Amino acid sequence: MLSGALLCWLLQYGSVQHAAGQVAALFQAAIAVAWAMLLLWLWTRWRGIALFAQGASLLPALWGGALFTVQWACLYLAVDRSALWRVALLFGLMAVLMRAAAQGRWRSRLGFAAGVALLAVWAWATGQGGVGLLTLAAALAFVLGLHQVRCAQMQRQDLMRWRFYQLCVAALLLPLAAVAFSPSWSFLPGWSALGAMLLQAVCGGLAFPFLLAAALPEARNETAGDARITGVVGPDA
Repeated sequence: MLSGALLCWLLQYGSVQHAAGQVAALFQAAIAVAWAMLLLWLWTRWRGIALFAQGASLLPALWGGALFTVQWACLYLAVDRSALWRVALLFGLMAVLMRAAAQGRWRSRLGFAAGVALLAVWAWATGQGGVGLLTLAAALAFVLGLHQVRCAQMQRQDLMRWRFYQLCVAALLLPLAAVAFSPSWSFLPGWSALGAMLLQAVCGGLAFPFLLAAALPEARNETAGDARITGVVGPDA
């Protein structure tokens, strides 16, 4: 499952670089997230899964969607400026260090600080300081979102519902981010660019979170009482 999630991640951001000459990276993100939202909605309609829970709170859903938007926007900008392997290495190491620091004691936090410092020095020495900051922000948003959702301890229908909330918020925010922060407004999509954005929607928007949820250690300790997001996801009526 973890290898599948990693493959989906690499396919998503590799396709961003493939289509960058035709469509600016942030505009790719805006289109891909809208397509992912539509595909997930169609899937849940076909399967008869209710996406809107009774008593759902708007603020946690907005916070989760904002974190997801920051993660995607920063990673799309990073892979547009640097090699995919460098962004993948920085993002993976930072996410692992942050997750360990959040779950561990002071030694883990000290190791996290030392690791981030070393990665920052490496990024600065290679002239990739901006990419390092973008990747750090993306990793922080990813870990905070993972901690908020506890996605590995959720039932599949609840994870689909929460992912739909994330995609809805991102579909509203990413076009604004593209207009405000995109270094280029290029938008001349050919068939290859459209295919790349569809791949991003399927691999990054849909497949990655579900494969990651199944791969995390907490998935082996799932209990019915843990399969909820407080204030956001509740039992279907």
